[in-house]
Amino acid sequence: MIKQITVFLLSGGIILNGYAQKKEFIVLEDSIVKLHKSIILEQDIRIQHQKNEQLLYLLEETLELKNSISYPFDSLKTISVLTSSDKKMRIFTWYLINYDGMHEHYGFVQTYNEDKKQYRVCTLIDKWKRINNPAIQVLGCDNWYGAMYSELIEIKSPNNTTYYTLLGWNGGDIFSQRKIIEVLSVNGKGIPSFGAKIFYGYAKTRPTRIIFEYAKHSPFLLHYDKQTYTEKTTKKDKKTNKYIVDTLTTDMIVFNKLIPMDESLQNIPQFMVGEASMNDAFIEKDGKWMYKPDIIARNPDRPLSPRERKPRFFYEPVR
Repeated sequence: MIKQITVFLLSGGIILNGYAQKKEFIVLEDSIVKLHKSIILEQDIRIQHQKNEQLLYLLEETLELKNSISYPFDSLKTISVLTSSDKKMRIFTWYLINYDGMHEHYGFVQTYNEDKKQYRVCTLIDKWKRINNPAIQVLGCDNWYGAMYSELIEIKSPNNTTYYTLLGWNGGDIFSQRKIIEVLSVNGKGIPSFGAKIFYGYAKTRPTRIIFEYAKHSPFLLHYDKQTYTEKTTKKDKKTNKYIVDTLTTDMIVFNKLIPMDESLQNIPQFMVGEASMNDAFIEKDGKWMYKPDIIARNPDRPLSPRERKPRFFYEPVR
């Protein structure tokens, strides 16, 4: 009887402690939400950065608390929060705009240390303006190519390495902006690294991340979705002697081709725009992202237009 009472009291104490901790996280999350809202509304950039320092401190202290990985932070609508399905990685990102229109990005990564069986918190230090050849670099928390991430895709290599592929946006400066396909991996000690050579067929030198730089006020599609597309096979139709075209449906990272606003402005980022009728893609295979050019992507339940598509090779404004 005494043993049963002891077990009951212990289980009751665990429940109460869990409730108290959840209440603590709710209060902290509310403080974070209010502080970030005040940062967004603040007109004085100097004060905005001062408040952002408070936010960095508050969020770091919150993430350092035990069991913080289990709290969803789903009220943070203005800060991006992406969590892996295995809960071994979570990343928070946001940004500020300076007087000169330059974007600065901020964030934290929570990762699981397999050796010590505990979580660690890493502060992300944005160095995007000072990184040479960022498309081929493997970076760390202290020299992060800053971005605010919107999507997380998890893939595994044959040697069981998990790659967290992140789709994000870097606001750049007054002339251009960027969309980014980033790769995050975590070693056994919970140390994160950004960038991996898992992109095949895209460039002569295999990149560690994909960066699309384009005009400041131009839209650009970068999205992960299940799409149906057509692909020519190596088999020929016996009657027509033409190559058979298969219709395939798979998950892929789809993105617009970049074209210049004018033929004379080739390869100048601030004059490059996304062409909605011309798309490329990356399709995952064995833990690698395989480049697929000239994808005519569409939703699986949406038929192709019977009209012939005539892609544009330079920008033509709608009149």
